[in-house]
Amino acid sequence: MEVKLSAIDLSKYQLTFDDEFNSRSISQTGDGTTWADIRPQWRFDANSDIGFGHSSFVDPASGYDPFNVSNGVLTITAVPDRTASGFPDSWESGLITTQGHFSQTYGYFEIRADFSNLAGAWNAFWLLPDHAIADPNNAGHWQELDVVENYGSFEKGIYSGIHTTDAAPNENWQQNLQVYSELPQPSGFHTYGLDWNEDTIGFYVDGQLVGSKPTPSDMHGPMYLLADLATQADPNNNADVANVPISSQIDYIRVYSHLPDTGTVTNTPTNSDTAATPPPTTTTPPTGDGSTIGAGTHKLVLSISQDAYLGDAQYRVEVDGTQVGGIQTAHSLHGSGQTDQVLVQGDWGNGSHDVAVTFLNDAWDGTPSTDRNLYLDGANYDGTDVADAQHALMGVGAFHFHIFDA
Repeated sequence: MEVKLSAIDLSKYQLTFDDEFNSRSISQTGDGTTWADIRPQWRFDANSDIGFGHSSFVDPASGYDPFNVSNGVLTITAVPDRTASGFPDSWESGLITTQGHFSQTYGYFEIRADFSNLAGAWNAFWLLPDHAIADPNNAGHWQELDVVENYGSFEKGIYSGIHTTDAAPNENWQQNLQVYSELPQPSGFHTYGLDWNEDTIGFYVDGQLVGSKPTPSDMHGPMYLLADLATQADPNNNADVANVPISSQIDYIRVYSHLPDTGTVTNTPTNSDTAATPPPTTTTPPTGDGSTIGAGTHKLVLSISQDAYLGDAQYRVEVDGTQVGGIQTAHSLHGSGQTDQVLVQGDWGNGSHDVAVTFLNDAWDGTPSTDRNLYLDGANYDGTDVADAQHALMGVGAFHFHIFDA
């Protein structure tokens, strides 16, 4: 008999953090960027994090850049020791974290990635607490949520789990705190998610629930994000055998909070570009809604509307690959003939500039009346209508058009 696993229903959530890696936003400290590439408490030298396994995590200032962003994908590449930075004789690779800039209590956390299947690869997407709670039992335990860990020599195996200071579940960690699953076809991109609630924590692979565990008593405070490609020298997963570069790819990392009627949310972003929006509402104002994002002398006005279903459509705006403002919420219904007038301000130089409107939270339950969509009904740049700036976004994705400065 075929057993059908539960699927995650994101219509019950609101998007609070999203990096689609359409542009690079990584620095040593994370100040002014989405990600930091060195954990301050684990800094080894001026340009590296001491790392773990058989690898250090380096910043490009080390002389080696482990990061590349192209075509909406972040590639992290680990190489055998090649610079003076990092722990001697360790491999050099990359880690990204939102520590000190974005954290959240409860919600759904997801990565879409194509992990390396080369021996020695140790891929991970995980969460750590803003404020760690000391182990009252002095047993060496800590708080950590592992959305996914994957090893190159055993690419079909997906290891997810919980680290807690609670004594009882640690009596049998594998049984009580780990969830193991396997990919029938491990090659290519897959999604890995974690649904963290007050009472339970569920683990998802490709949108399907693969296991859940009770939420420990020390897992009720904000946690930040980390993603990395480390390496190992384990006899069963040894990067030194082939001694060739190892690469993994990340398509996106997204975080959602529960809507008010589905859970309690404590969201603590400290970067305005990733701040949570108010809970969605389907109440449409009598006239078109207006908002202003960004700052500068040039004015781009976007006309936005939506088909609302189980919450309003959410989107972001980017100019030349840089997000302007936070995540936006549409209000005007497309069928009413009204539009939101969103003023995007900036100082963009002469020439052509790429504008992207990205729909973030599509929902559809099989009928036209149970379908959430986003519409770009037009655009005006510095008083002139923009040609070809109309598009219906019927699913998650971006629409691009161009504006010009003489």
